[in-house]
Amino acid sequence: MKEKYMEELDFCMNLWEEKWACEFWWETKCDQCGVPYLLLKLLTWEVLHWKDIHRLSKEDWKKKITEIKNKE
Repeated sequence: MKEKYMEELDFCMNLWEEKWACEFWWETKCDQCGVPYLLLKLLTWEVLHWKDIHRLSKEDWKKKITEIKNKE
């Protein structure tokens, strides 16, 4: 199952590189989307924000994904 979550996270990051948006919830802008945070939680059980939300940049996400892939 984790492979599917990683595929989806990679898909999101590819969309971010190419379009900066997807058709999830009427053209959601990637930097405002919650899907990567949910996928990260499903992959690692890590929750990046609770009360004080700090959105990760595209470069931050690339580093996070690299860390996850290196752990596997």
